[in-house]
Amino acid sequence: MDITAQEEEMIKALREASLPPLYVLIRIRNDILNDTVNIEESRRSDVEEALEKYISPLWADYNQVRNE
Repeated sequence: MDITAQEEEMIKALREASLPPLYVLIRIRNDILNDTVNIEESRRSDVEEALEKYISPLWADYNQVRNE
């Protein structure tokens, strides 16, 4: 999957803010899904599927640690 220049800049900005990886992934996913002007629908679906693969295990780990 290719990353657009806009997506790359957004990722860099979130990394520089020293935010937790789970937050960054969820934020990127939500921003891309809500961007109906710059990102075509098929592209949004591809990105959502890719990011869900990364978010799911992190979210499960987060909830496990939180519940302990």
